[in-house]
Amino acid sequence: MLNDEFDVAVLGCGPTGVVLTNLLGLLGVRVVVLEREREVYPVPRATHIDEETLRNFQATGLMEELLPHTSPFGTIEVADESGKVLLRDRVADPTSPHGYAGSRFFDQSTFERILRKGLERFPSVELRTGVEATSVHDDGEYVVVGARGDAGDILLRAKWVVGCEGGRSVTREAIGASMESVAPRRPWLIADTLLRNPADATLLPDGFRYVLANERLTIYAHGFGLNRRWEFQLAEGEDAPSRETVISWISAFIDPARLEILRVVPYAHTSLLASSWRKGRIFIAGDAAHMMPPSAGQGMCSGVRDAVNLAWKLHRVISGAAGETLLDTYEQERSPHVREILLGTLFIGNRLLGDSLFQRWRRRQTLRVISSVPPVREYARKRGLRRPQLRGGFLDTSSPLAGRFFPQFETDRGGVCFRSDDDLGYRFARFSARQPRLDERIAHWMRQHGVDWVVVRPDRYVYAAGKGELTGFQDLQD
Repeated sequence: MLNDEFDVAVLGCGPTGVVLTNLLGLLGVRVVVLEREREVYPVPRATHIDEETLRNFQATGLMEELLPHTSPFGTIEVADESGKVLLRDRVADPTSPHGYAGSRFFDQSTFERILRKGLERFPSVELRTGVEATSVHDDGEYVVVGARGDAGDILLRAKWVVGCEGGRSVTREAIGASMESVAPRRPWLIADTLLRNPADATLLPDGFRYVLANERLTIYAHGFGLNRRWEFQLAEGEDAPSRETVISWISAFIDPARLEILRVVPYAHTSLLASSWRKGRIFIAGDAAHMMPPSAGQGMCSGVRDAVNLAWKLHRVISGAAGETLLDTYEQERSPHVREILLGTLFIGNRLLGDSLFQRWRRRQTLRVISSVPPVREYARKRGLRRPQLRGGFLDTSSPLAGRFFPQFETDRGGVCFRSDDDLGYRFARFSARQPRLDERIAHWMRQHGVDWVVVRPDRYVYAAGKGELTGFQDLQD
């Protein structure tokens, strides 16, 4: 027996699913989101977000609540075993169009709680926790979802389903997608901790540090607030060390008595991309579609990009404003973009490998050149932190600006900072040099790029731009 019917069923309420559901809620779409866990996982799994992802979280309308749970990222350092810093760099793009100055550490657990709470704003959205999807079947007109919760087995149907339930995705199985391995799996171990005394923060680096010891690569992340994380690379076939051994490794940085150890768990760096992201009325997003090492901090960021790309497309199709072919552009745009991000992540990780004497010699020489030659440093930064523009999909490709980001600007209103995306909302926007009261900064941007008008997508990519009169595109009005 079918219990309910919805426009969209979102399976999984992690970062990707909860952002997607908030955006669909803003657009008035009838959504149910099923989440296996009753509570948000209490220990952050991601530690940092970039400028673009901050902007994407802003699209939910909850940035005023989210931003206080972030802090400046600071620097990335690469140090040798003695602690000597071989390379130091700031992760901030002064030319970023997103309206935020640099990446930030964030409290993932608090973010997710705020975003879940944000769903209560929408009468069209229903969150069901403690309910796990067990089957997904597309019958051509609807998708039937089977699920299990405390009340027993349920069935519901939706016009569209998006699987955001992570690496062990029932939805991915339903569309018959396989996972391509782009690079070998590497075993690691993670230790999440809290400083017992805030005054001890000065004893540790204030950013992100790679430590290049001969026996293993170690990653240290400052984290938000009192959170401090260590990640230790393990050799192939190496047994997972005891908790006591891991604590002894941490003692090279700080007296472990100054820390509360939250968890010590083995995990793997994987580099995986799904062979397909959609079949019929079923989509996958986030870790269900891609997984990558944390070297560039882009795993969760990429999942949030999936959500911001897909939500407005679903809305346009459900509302009748566009045909279903629009949904083909989700995979067309996101899959190659994620691949580029993953290759950038691997570029960083591969430069830090030290499995052999030769690799350790090579990484030291590479770091020496990057540190001392600014053009090489800039090249390495662009390769490792690449942010490709869209080159296909739902774009007017006759314009060279199509697929680039439209800038966001800050405005001071009575001592309060407002950002221009908040005025636009999560919808299409059109600007013309001839329109009255056009923001001078937008007019300057158009003059700078030699255009008289621009059409901007809800995810802030330029759809089209050109010279002369802004005519047409009325079908893109929301």
